Amino acid sequence: MGSFLERLPPVRTFRELRRDFDRFVLVLAAGDLVANFGFALVFPFLTIYLVENLGASAAEAGLVTALYSVCSIVSGATGGWLADRVGRRPVMIVSVATTGVVIALMGRAVDLPQIALLTVILGLVDPAFVPAARAAVADVVPEDRRPRAFGLLSVANAVGWIAGPAIGAGLASLGYDVLFLIAGILVGAFAIIAYAWLPETLGRSAARAAGDAARDAAVPEIDEPPVIVGLEPPVAPGHEPSPAGVGPARRVAADPADEPRYVRLRARAFAAFLAIALVAQGAIFLWVSVLPVHASGDLGVTTGAWGLLFSLNGILIVLFQLRISTAVEGRSKAFVMAGGMLLYATAMGIVAVAQDPAWAVPAIAAAVTIITCGEMLFYPMEAAFVSDVSPVDRRGRYQGFLLGAAGVGTALGPPIGGWVLDAAPGAPLWLGVSAIFLACAAALGVLGRATRGLPAVESA
Repeated sequence: MGSFLERLPPVRTFRELRRDFDRFVLVLAAGDLVANFGFALVFPFLTIYLVENLGASAAEAGLVTALYSVCSIVSGATGGWLADRVGRRPVMIVSVATTGVVIALMGRAVDLPQIALLTVILGLVDPAFVPAARAAVADVVPEDRRPRAFGLLSVANAVGWIAGPAIGAGLASLGYDVLFLIAGILVGAFAIIAYAWLPETLGRSAARAAGDAARDAAVPEIDEPPVIVGLEPPVAPGHEPSPAGVGPARRVAADPADEPRYVRLRARAFAAFLAIALVAQGAIFLWVSVLPVHASGDLGVTTGAWGLLFSLNGILIVLFQLRISTAVEGRSKAFVMAGGMLLYATAMGIVAVAQDPAWAVPAIAAAVTIITCGEMLFYPMEAAFVSDVSPVDRRGRYQGFLLGAAGVGTALGPPIGGWVLDAAPGAPLWLGVSAIFLACAAALGVLGRATRGLPAVESA
C-alpha cells in the first residue's frame, strides 16, 4: 500500500519538491496559498459590494478597482527597492500584515470615498510583497531550478483562486462585513507564517555569490568576451553558454575589466524585456477583463458558464504547471516565453473566428485551455529571466520594475480593449491582440538570441 501511494503523482511531486528545494520555498508557497485564498474570497465580489452596498455606479466601481492597478506601479518599485535595502523578510511581513488589516476594514466602509481610500492604501502596500518574495526565491534557488520554483508559487496562487470564489459566495450571505473580516484574517495569517518560518535571505545570496566566485577562480580565461549579437561567442571549457538564455549561472567575467560592460549589456536586456512585458501584460489581461464582456454580450455565454470556463484556468495550472516547469528547465527562458506568446496568439485567433453563438462555449473553452498553457510557460519564466539578468544587490528593484511594468499594462489594456470592442464589435479586437502576441513572440526570440552566451554578473 505504501509503495502504491508513493507512486501517485501528487505524492511523487511533493517528494521531489522536498528534495530539490530549500524549505523556504515550500513555506513561501504554503503562505502564498493561504493569502491568495483570502484574496479570492472577496475580490470576485468587490464590484458587487461597491454597487449594491455603497451605491456606486458601474463606472465608479470600475474606477475604484482601477486605483489598485495604478497604485501597484509605485508599490512594486518601492517594495523592490526596500527589499534590497532593508531585506526581503521585513518587506513581506509588513506588506502582508497591512494588507490583511486593510481588507478587514474594507467591509466596514460606509461610503465610496472611504472604500476608495482603502483601495489606494491596499494598492500601495499589497504589491510590495511580490518583488520581495521573487528576490528571496532567487536568493535561495539555483538559476536552473527557478522556473519550477516560480511555477510552484503559481500553483499555490491557483489553488487559492479555485476554492476562494465558491466559498466567498457562501460567506457573502452572512454579510460583507463578515466576508471581508474573514478574508483579512486569512491574509494576515501569512504574516504570522512569514514571521515564524521565513528567514532573511539577502545575506544568504551574498554568501553564495562569494562561494561561487571562489569556485570559478579555477575556470580558464576566455580569450574573447562575448558580445550581444546573434552569433555564438568562442568560450573555454567551464564557460559554455547556458541554454537558460543569459549564460552560465553565477559565472563572473574572465577579465574583471569587462564586468562593467556585462552589467550594461544585461541592463539593456532587462530594459528591452520590460517593454515587451508591458505590452504583453496589457494584452494578456484582456481575456480576464474584456473577453467576458464579449462572451456574454455578443456570444450569449451565461455568467455561470463563464465562471466554469474561468475555473478551468486554475484547475489546469494545478494539474500541469509543475510538470511543464520541470520540462522546460535548462532551456532558453526567452525562447520559452516566446512559445507562450505564440499560444496566446493562437487562442486569440480562435476567439476571433468563433463568432457563432452556437459554438461559443466550446471555442472559448479551447481558447482558455490554450491561454492557460501559454500562461504556464510565460509567467514562471518571466520572473526567472529577470532574476537571472539582475545583480544580487538589485534583485528586488528589478522585480519591482517588472511589477510596475505589468501594472501599467493592466491599467492601459482594458480601457483600450473596451474602446476597440465598442467601436468594432466582434473579431477586429481579437485579431489585433493576436498580432500583438505574435510581435511579442518575435521580440522575445530576438532577445533570446541577443543574450545567448552572456555571462552572469552578480553585482554592479
